Amino acid sequence: MKLRELAERLEANFTGNGDLEVNGIKDLEHHSSVDPNSIYYVASKKYLNKHKKAADVKIALTIDSLASSFPNAIIIPEEGSKVKFIQVISFFERKPNHLPSISQKASIHPSAKIGKNVTIMDFVVIQENVVIGDHVVLHPNVVIESNVEVGNDTEIKSGVVVYYNCKIGKRNLIHANTVIGADGFGFYDYGGIRYKVPQIGNVVIGDDVEMGAHCTVDRAALESTTIGNFTKFDDHVHVGHNCRVGNYVYIAGATVLAGSVTIEDGCFLAGQSAVAEHLTMKKGSILLGLSGLTEDSKEKTAYFGIPARPALEMHRIHTSLPMLPEIAKEHSKRKNKEN
Repeated sequence: MKLRELAERLEANFTGNGDLEVNGIKDLEHHSSVDPNSIYYVASKKYLNKHKKAADVKIALTIDSLASSFPNAIIIPEEGSKVKFIQVISFFERKPNHLPSISQKASIHPSAKIGKNVTIMDFVVIQENVVIGDHVVLHPNVVIESNVEVGNDTEIKSGVVVYYNCKIGKRNLIHANTVIGADGFGFYDYGGIRYKVPQIGNVVIGDDVEMGAHCTVDRAALESTTIGNFTKFDDHVHVGHNCRVGNYVYIAGATVLAGSVTIEDGCFLAGQSAVAEHLTMKKGSILLGLSGLTEDSKEKTAYFGIPARPALEMHRIHTSLPMLPEIAKEHSKRKNKEN
């Protein structure tokens, strides 16, 4: 793609040689030398000064105040520059082109309703009364159990299992080996017998949701475990039964939500964090990595630690920790004198 063509697609101006070929986009942080035919995203003076290799960049995606630092540049607005960066990445993304088709090796129940322009690959299993929307892509070995609904433009990667009665919205992307709708962890011990509590609810997932690989979302005991619109999961996230996860939530890898947790809109849960059962993370709150929340959070407040406390409080506690040995020593001396 020529520099001129790339600028036109971005609806942006450029400086330098418009006929220069741009073969890809690369990152200054991960290469020993600069590729003269790749474009580099440099949108702040701090980033420019941090990387000495930036002086060798021949093609930059940059803001107006930095354009003169490069012989060839596509100039983008400083506000929202990251959106233009994302667009450039998408231009050079080389995903497999799956033409709509239904494999003869797939097993599809006659009662299933299949939408238009659907791709169903080898060894997919679709059980009775399933509804598959338009433009859905189901990769090999996906299992869709009975009475499931899958919305338009959703892509489900290999090995995903969607249990019966669950509902998946539009434009979702669900990565490999994720399981949606397995039984919640419900048991009751009485008289030396361990009873399994039937889990008769389901999972309802909104629109524009992405789930990483090896995630698990348990079905509700009676109602629905719900995931809101535009919520994004990293890999290895577990959502327990009866949870209610809101819109625009981020949940990073290896995070666990116990049963009946409510995560309100706009929350962020960092990696390897956990939320105890029946708690609520209020709107816009943050749980930092390796933290365990054991009480309801406050809105727009960051927490960390085990048990997690508001971040400002925990910083004061951590600052005091190095003083504890000396305090204990002084306390012991005073006690000995009193005795």
